Amino acid sequence: MLEKKIGCTGWGYKEWTGTFYPKTIKQKDWLKHYSSIFDVTEVNSSFYQVIPKSMAAKWNEDTPDHFEFSLKFPGKITHENKLDYDSSKDTLTAFFSGLEPLKKKIRILVMQLPPSLTFLQAKERLESLGKHLPHYCRYAIEGRHESWFSKESLEFLSKNDLCLVWNEVPMVDNPAPITTDFVYARLIGDRNLPEDVYDHKVRDKTDTLQKWADRLSNLENNEKVKFFWAFSNNHLEGFAPESANTLRMLLGLDKLEFHDKKQSSMFDFE
Repeated sequence: MLEKKIGCTGWGYKEWTGTFYPKTIKQKDWLKHYSSIFDVTEVNSSFYQVIPKSMAAKWNEDTPDHFEFSLKFPGKITHENKLDYDSSKDTLTAFFSGLEPLKKKIRILVMQLPPSLTFLQAKERLESLGKHLPHYCRYAIEGRHESWFSKESLEFLSKNDLCLVWNEVPMVDNPAPITTDFVYARLIGDRNLPEDVYDHKVRDKTDTLQKWADRLSNLENNEKVKFFWAFSNNHLEGFAPESANTLRMLLGLDKLEFHDKKQSSMFDFE
């Protein structure tokens, strides 16, 4: 049976207070609340800073045993050094050292690459970097240059058991290829929404969500694929938990309950 997990790209949004987080919950307990509703999250903060062991240990303590994480590689490795191992040794060591207390709950690590980085530029660097990665988790590559969808790229990724991320981002026409036994989808959207609207849905992207739901549903017919993870971001519709819920329902999964009954989306009145 195909395993399906749907969550949000992060949980640390103060704007969710009152619509996702009850106003009585302190910020230090947000992850506890999030993990009582969703069973997976993607950590974006690891792109900007190495996660200290103390923080990873708290995340482990705050989440139930079944809860799982994905994390983005540090931007210093993917963007500044463009996957060059020699330039990234120290950062790579610090990154995995910090994650040690959490590693039993880490299933996937994601390399989000800059749009300018082509497959041919990255290929040898990725091969070299891959020799130094631990095997306790899986790896996904988010290539945003069109060359990542070439036949040569897909064959390379398949050969090396690397997942090519499905993504919904501006300027990327992602054909949703399958390169390994799992699929990782990031439904990000654009950055036209101000952060102060992240407490509710402000635009309807049901058509976009339906497109990805159809693609994910088709995985039921693919014997190779064992599981998929899909994540929504606040940029998509304004409120990631609601977008994740919509995707769940489009896939025939149960609706999650988290709304403060006194709060309403502007779309509830249409």
